[in-house]
Amino acid sequence: MRSSWIGPAGVSLLLAAAPAAAADQPFTGFYAGPEIGLHEHHVFIEQQNSATGGISGRYYRGWGVGGGAFAGYELATLERVRLGVEAGVSVGGTKPVARFSDGTYYTQRPRYGYFVTVRAGYVLTPRLLAYGTFGYGGHKYKAGGTAHVADVHEWGSSFTIGGGLEYRASERIGVRVDFRHLDNQMSHLLIGVPIRF
Repeated sequence: MRSSWIGPAGVSLLLAAAPAAAADQPFTGFYAGPEIGLHEHHVFIEQQNSATGGISGRYYRGWGVGGGAFAGYELATLERVRLGVEAGVSVGGTKPVARFSDGTYYTQRPRYGYFVTVRAGYVLTPRLLAYGTFGYGGHKYKAGGTAHVADVHEWGSSFTIGGGLEYRASERIGVRVDFRHLDNQMSHLLIGVPIRF
């Protein structure tokens, strides 16, 4: 009767093959890292035209340096296709300022935000991944100024979409350029350092 025990030599061969198998499937597994770049926060405010009585609105925007952190997990579903999930937090940026004809103004100072997304990627080369994201997120603001503005909220949440490119500098460390847009709240253009475990 043949034994199913593979012996110490077989175990050694299996353990040695595991890292090689992981190397054959880049951009898989757990990852996490920091990111920094540009944050664009915006607020939409409607105003009544005193001359015509009509309602019009516009976006007020503030650009500034911001950052955050992210973590996720990816699986190889096909040879070049990667599917996964990612979550993260963001801080920083500059407050948008709305100035009105009566001399009053309104501000929204950004405090912190979050996002949770699904991520789909395509391996262009063994070192380069292109990906897109879709999910849900939110951001907390602190309102200020001298104007009373109706229908604006210090905490808002909505869908978020994005995409980017990730370059694998080594087996574990990469660099990525990531764009995300949180509907009616903000946009990011960030450089991140994903570290894979």
